[in-house]
Amino acid sequence: MSQRLRNLKLEETPGLVNVRVTTMDAELEFAIQQTTTGKQLFDQVVKTIGLREVWFFGLQYTDSKGDLTWIKLYKKS
Repeated sequence: MSQRLRNLKLEETPGLVNVRVTTMDAELEFAIQQTTTGKQLFDQVVKTIGLREVWFFGLQYTDSKGDLTWIKLYKKS
């Protein structure tokens, strides 16, 4: 079973989506284009934190109903 990179928060700004990723060790912020796939965001997070064993991890966010939802790596944001 995959572990998650704790919490993902999305905030929209014109043309970009601001993303905050919370891990056990850090809080990261990224500004991504609306056409960015989940895989591209995941790859950016992995590169930033230097994660090597990527197959154990994924990204989740809290949806509008308050439920945790896994990001689909190839779906555009």
